[in-house]
Amino acid sequence: MESNLEVLKQKVVEEAADLGLAFDGDGDRVGVIDQKGRFINADLTMMLLSKDALSRHPGSPIISTVSNSQVLFDLIEQWGGKPVMSKVGHSYVESEMSAQHAILGGEQSGHFFLFENYFHYDDALLTAIRILKILSDSGRTISELYDAFPKTYAEPEMRPDCPDDVKFEIIQKVTTHFKDQYPCVTIDGIRLDFGNGGWAGIRASNTSPKLSITMEAESESALNQIKQVVLSHLKAYPEIQWH
Repeated sequence: MESNLEVLKQKVVEEAADLGLAFDGDGDRVGVIDQKGRFINADLTMMLLSKDALSRHPGSPIISTVSNSQVLFDLIEQWGGKPVMSKVGHSYVESEMSAQHAILGGEQSGHFFLFENYFHYDDALLTAIRILKILSDSGRTISELYDAFPKTYAEPEMRPDCPDDVKFEIIQKVTTHFKDQYPCVTIDGIRLDFGNGGWAGIRASNTSPKLSITMEAESESALNQIKQVVLSHLKAYPEIQWH
């Protein structure tokens, strides 16, 4: 979580470092802080890794999840790759990578899989080394590399409480409500396509009695419209408890 990285952000700025890298306890997730002390989300890191991987493996499948940015999927296609969407969860990404013979995969939580000339699992240290190599070869700052990607407006993930014994039933009701109104993907909850890069994902958490709600758009006004559509429906369910 970004809130856990405040000390690292300050230290990067104090030391005038090129970037900061944060690892979780078991070394399978990595977070990036740019030289200005800004947190770089996993979607942007996947864009950086995807562009690099496709420069060597044009046409390769790249796996991301239903919670990843639409910009990521669009850029992979633009760069000549094959974007593939999977369920959320590092085991699902890994499985889909093997099925698709993909060289790269990742998800919003900071798991990245670099299968190119390496073992088939998520290794945060390897990802950090690849980011450093991309940065070194570019002759640019890390913020310049990330700022080159399209800007979007995203709502921080919402995780309202919803009991385990009803959360999947609620998701099914939500899917039934929305599926004929908007283009959608239903491999993991429902991901609604609002057009012009706007989307919303609503799914049951894999690990706790909660729902996961993610939303993104190309403008703040479009994001607010999506929030209105999604939240006005979800707040009609008494089983969903908002903080």
